Amino acid sequence: KKIFKKIAIKEINELFDLSCFSINKIEVTKYNDETILFEITGEDAALLIGKEGYRYNALSTMIFSWISQKYGYKTRLEIASFLKNQEEMMRKFLEPTIEEIEEKGRCKTRPFDGVLAYIAVDILREKFPDKYVAIKKNRFGESYIIVNQFLNKND
Repeated sequence: KKIFKKIAIKEINELFDLSCFSINKIEVTKYNDETILFEITGEDAALLIGKEGYRYNALSTMIFSWISQKYGYKTRLEIASFLKNQEEMMRKFLEPTIEEIEEKGRCKTRPFDGVLAYIAVDILREKFPDKYVAIKKNRFGESYIIVNQFLNKND
């Protein structure tokens, strides 16, 4: 696993050395047993987020695809505290949803863009480990979250 980390650090930094962005060396650390954390900081790091997070979503998808296919790990991308800020915002946003789940036992959220759906599902799974929490897509291809009871074969 240490070899993987050295390779990943080398490869990700080589990739960004070729870019026109002024960023520090990218930190690559273990987030948990199945996830690798990539942290990007530097003068131009915020430019990597892009308007409404579009560049962030593209980079996150690209890094996830590369790491999951090559090494079998999930990824977490932090650029200039963007992910941390999005998680804090989403926790506040989900407060009424959490109240609804506590009252009714289930809910369906409004659609979320990009990484926000994944942040929301992680927060709701953490809050309700005994419930079915999943990302679904509507007919327009937008991602929303459903929370419900697990179905029991005997029910």
